[in-house]
Amino acid sequence: MKLSVSTPSRLHFGLFAVGHEVERSFGGVGLMTAAFRTVISASPADKFHVTDNSEGIVNCETSDSERSGAVRKITQRWFERFGGDLPSDFKKKIENLPVQLDILEATPRHSGLGSGTQLAMATGIVLQRYFGLTMPKPDELAIGLGRAARSAIGTYGCFEGGLIVDRGKTSEERVSPIDLRVDFPEHWPIAIVRVKEPHSKKSLPSAGLHGTPEKEAFDRLTPTSQKQLLHMKTLVSQQMVPGILEENYQRFAAAVSEFGRRSGEYFAEIQGGPYASEAINTVIETVQDSNVQAAGQTSWGPSVFVIGQSAEHLQPAIANLKKRFGSDCLIDITHADNQGVIVSQKSATSA
Repeated sequence: MKLSVSTPSRLHFGLFAVGHEVERSFGGVGLMTAAFRTVISASPADKFHVTDNSEGIVNCETSDSERSGAVRKITQRWFERFGGDLPSDFKKKIENLPVQLDILEATPRHSGLGSGTQLAMATGIVLQRYFGLTMPKPDELAIGLGRAARSAIGTYGCFEGGLIVDRGKTSEERVSPIDLRVDFPEHWPIAIVRVKEPHSKKSLPSAGLHGTPEKEAFDRLTPTSQKQLLHMKTLVSQQMVPGILEENYQRFAAAVSEFGRRSGEYFAEIQGGPYASEAINTVIETVQDSNVQAAGQTSWGPSVFVIGQSAEHLQPAIANLKKRFGSDCLIDITHADNQGVIVSQKSATSA
């Protein structure tokens, strides 16, 4: 049997709050998209190993691939937390697991698209399903795999797709509850834009904050006030969500643009402004000058999301971005994913 799991990527429109002057920290709004999926398959093997579609076999002892090494670490956490119901001859160490995991596709790392959570969730889901174990609840799986420390959007969005409103977490909660999940109009096209910084020799944009620098950045931020939080919540409940439900693009677009900018201002002392770089700021200005209001930075960047009312509505913004940045601008056109994880299975004879 060969089992494959495919999970969507995630856009994060911004946080409700940072710091501890309000009851719940973090929270926010995000959207799952069909682009940049994470796809992992599981198939029979004599012992556990991981392959990367571009980097070859990596066994569980060594790793020449950061992504393959991450999957091995995720599997170790899964084994320790969820492996109790495995047959006894599998239980001593992960080397005994008779499975090969193949990373077939992966979301770009540190691009503001939720790659770490989707890699962890896809790995956990494929292992649970492959070994016939009962699927944990999304928050239980995330906790067991070390995810959802701040945002729970990618955790729940992995399973359910759509637009997710994350309530934020108290100091006693390990994972934020979800206030709302709604289908997002799939006929509103989404452009994911990544721009290389000026004078950079790298072929791709610089990575967004992650790991220890990200944690230290959060620790330095000025706490959100109750007044700021109320305004952010009102933007979502009174404008953004109704705009989606009514398919009123202008109402949604104005709200998502303001929400992202105001959330970015929480991080101005770290980013130097509401956006993480001058390139991101220029992308958003170029798009909005092209009469497409719904644009913002996803998470720490460097990716920018641009949502249009139609392909025709989006096209002038795309043309202006290409004219402004040339080959330094990477643009992928996609749409919302309202389904979430896809699991497919093939028998050994149907390869």
